[in-house]
Formats: sequence, structure tokens, C-alpha cells
Amino acid sequence: MEKTIEKLEGLIKLAENSSNIRSKDLQPFVNPNMLFAYYEKEETIIPCGQKLSEIIYIVKGEFILTRNSIEGNQVMIARVWGPDFLGIPQLVTKDKIFYSQISAITNCLAFRINLQFFKEAMMTSAFVSYTCVKSMASSVVKNYRHIERLRLFTPKENMLSYLYRKWAEAGEDLQKPLCITEKRAVIADELGITVRTVCRILSSLKEEGLITTEKNGNIHCSPEQLVMIRKMNLI
Repeated sequence: MEKTIEKLEGLIKLAENSSNIRSKDLQPFVNPNMLFAYYEKEETIIPCGQKLSEIIYIVKGEFILTRNSIEGNQVMIARVWGPDFLGIPQLVTKDKIFYSQISAITNCLAFRINLQFFKEAMMTSAFVSYTCVKSMASSVVKNYRHIERLRLFTPKENMLSYLYRKWAEAGEDLQKPLCITEKRAVIADELGITVRTVCRILSSLKEEGLITTEKNGNIHCSPEQLVMIRKMNLI
């Protein structure tokens, strides 16, 4: 068991310190308690309503958490980059249920980790425990900031923050413009406002020279426009 825990620690260190990980780099960490998994782009990793049966460690790749709104629209709750653990909150909840669907938005390299082994690793390894705390803390901070913005800022300020956040999630590339393809209804659900308000705010931002839009509804921001948004201190 001790050597297997060492493999988990080694896997985490590799994932946190290497950016160009390939499948073959992960083979030394495979063992009966840690099985390699590959999720293709748009593949469901964990469906909404599933009960916790194993911990999934996304070594490399991006994934999103989504829920369905009352109107039936699929709303993105969060977009996350690996490395990160899936299932840590469910370890301490009574029902062990995932209330969001988790889907890959890029091809993802991952490990499916035996639940009992992972619990023992958390109790045995301070490094594994600390990594789990970081994962939980990151989720809590993101949720707190989202709730805080919805309560304390105007719809327009939240829209500007939304645009900047999308750019930040894409890496804040100063050489590449941002294109947002989400439908107006999806944006409205995420910001807690109506579709009409979303359209009104986008029209205002367009007049101010902060965005451009296509006939199909896509929203575009140049790096220069996004730098202007960042300087407004609305993030």
C-alpha cells in the first residue's frame, strides 16, 4: 500500500509540474488502485445524479460542470483545467451524489482511483491531503466570488466580469481575440438576469467599442478591448 501511495504522490507531482504530459508518461503510475482513463472531447466524465464510486484525477485537459435551468437550458457552472480531482466534495456528503454533469471540452488524460485506497492515502500522506485541500479551496473561492458578484454588482458590471473571465480561462492571450459562442439564454442564466437584459447590455457595450457581434450571435473581443475591460477593475 505504501508504494502505491508513493505512486499517487508521484503522479500528482508530475501533473502539477509538467505541461506536456503524454499517455506514455503515465504508464509507470498504473496499478490495480489507479487505472488510466482517456476522455474524448465532449464525452461525459460524470453524469448528473451519479453516486460517488471512485475518485477521478484529471491529469491533463479541460472540463466543464453544467446543470439544467428551470427553462431547460444547459448552464455552465464552472470551467476547470487539470490537474484536479473530481469527487472530493462527495467524500464528505451524506448522499455522495454529483449534482452537476461533468464533461470534457478537450481530450483529457485521467486516472480512476479506488475510493477506499484514496481515503487511506488522504489519511496517510500529508501531501495528498494538502492537494485535496487546495482543490476544495479553489472551488470554494470560485463559488464565493460568483455569488458575491451576483449580489453586489450591477448586471452590466457582471457582464464585463463575465467577458474578462472567459478571456482569463483562455489564457489571456494578447495575440488572440476572444470568441464567445454561448447563447444569450445561457449567459442570462449564468448571470441571473433576463435575456432581454443581456441583449440590452451587449448593445451598450458594442456602442462603447468594447465588443463586436456577429449575425449568428457570437461575441468577439480583441485583446485591446479586453485589456480595457481589465483596467476597469471589475474582475
